[in-house]
Amino acid sequence: GGGNPFADENKLNSRKVLFIIGGHSLSLEIRETANLTLSQDYKIINVIADNDTCIYNYITDSQLESECEKYDEITYIHGFTNLTLRKKYDELFEKYNGKMINIIHPHAYISITACIGKGNYIACNAVISSCVEVGDSNVINYGVTLGHDAKIGNHCVINPGARISGNVHIGDRCLIGSDSFIYQGLSICHDTKIDAMTYIRKSIKTSSICSNRPKLIMVDNIQFNK
Repeated sequence: GGGNPFADENKLNSRKVLFIIGGHSLSLEIRETANLTLSQDYKIINVIADNDTCIYNYITDSQLESECEKYDEITYIHGFTNLTLRKKYDELFEKYNGKMINIIHPHAYISITACIGKGNYIACNAVISSCVEVGDSNVINYGVTLGHDAKIGNHCVINPGARISGNVHIGDRCLIGSDSFIYQGLSICHDTKIDAMTYIRKSIKTSSICSNRPKLIMVDNIQFNK
């Protein structure tokens, strides 16, 4: 793998490993949270594209299978949102009995009555209230709140500061923008994208792109709100 100044942060003789898939942005946030929360029994390695780099210790895609042979216990988490690539890695790790792991920041609040699936990243200052259900492979970002009895599907990204009210049901593969708000008791269809700072006041029954922002029109290269 590539050399870097953080290579000695894990025990080199560990038989447990966490692979974080990706080398930038979200994957780095996950890496820093994993460094805070995982025991020293785990070695943590980012997995990046063959022509990429990462500030933490890493291996490339072409090295991944041979690296898997070294460990007794393999865990992993996705640090990107591309669903086709996620499926590719899921199939690869299945061959080595790899298991998705939750990475949860110590300053997140999760009710004891909440039910959390696998492969989720829950960031600092996220709040998950009573009887919430969270599926698999979701990103619950900084300062997100999930109200009581909310249900989140699989492969969703809820961006910083979003407010999900009580008893809201969000389907699979949804993107909820930063500082958006979803009113209580609503349902959001699979594959819906909600823009930042958008107030959702009614259920969304078909996959949609939702935004409060006015459309822009161009007249003589000058933009006007429509």
